[in-house]
Amino acid sequence: MAIYAPKTLCLPLALCAAQALACNGTITPETASRVDAPDLRGIAVYLPQVLENSESGPFADLLKTIARHYPEGRISFEIKPVKRVYLDTDDRGADFRFPIMKVRDNADGATPYQFSHEMMGKVTFVLYSNQAKPLRKIDILRTANLARYAVEAPPVNWGFPSKSVVNLELSLKQLNLGRIDAVLWAQEEADYLVRKHKLSHIHREHFDDFPDVLFMSCNRRGDFVNQALSRAIRAARASGELQKAYSRVHLPYQDWQPQNR
Repeated sequence: MAIYAPKTLCLPLALCAAQALACNGTITPETASRVDAPDLRGIAVYLPQVLENSESGPFADLLKTIARHYPEGRISFEIKPVKRVYLDTDDRGADFRFPIMKVRDNADGATPYQFSHEMMGKVTFVLYSNQAKPLRKIDILRTANLARYAVEAPPVNWGFPSKSVVNLELSLKQLNLGRIDAVLWAQEEADYLVRKHKLSHIHREHFDDFPDVLFMSCNRRGDFVNQALSRAIRAARASGELQKAYSRVHLPYQDWQPQNR
């Protein structure tokens, strides 16, 4: 998921490692609006296929599903440049932001924002390597190999060295040519580009599944929004609607190889 404006390919589900402040014990500024104002405004980053606009498409329909289970007010969002979404984390620009994944428990303990208590679903990350030198998750994680491979991925602390993806399409094309060793990315977006550009020298391997969450400010407004959205997500899940809507955003790992298509 590079830093990009809408309609370019860069940094979807990315934890911004440049943020140094911790949510735990850090209070971000609040606007003069009421902490418990019921209408909730979100901002999101453009993602090919799944999050291209705020009116229609898989992610938009998912948010509409959650909104149906929030009778207290209105839930809306708009597409914004990545800097607005991930770097300006007080509540002046939005009440909540997405997409983002939680790579481990308490992953927001070193960030200036908090994750929603409830996840919308799980996003599958795939390890893409070159067909001539296919890699598995264990190859990447092995201590002896920590500096062996050139891996491009979202700027998260994966537990192994990686370089931030600047342009997903370019990274996948370089991988297809064997110029880097691996790309780690969310399945639907990367698969879309692999198919679109017929990158037949790429090998796919399931890496892991991560909670797909929303994030909000570390202040009283953020706490209120977290409670409200988490309550709506729980209600949508209990109705069975959440799972159906999320299946149009992200699916479990799909076992296929580009060279076999």
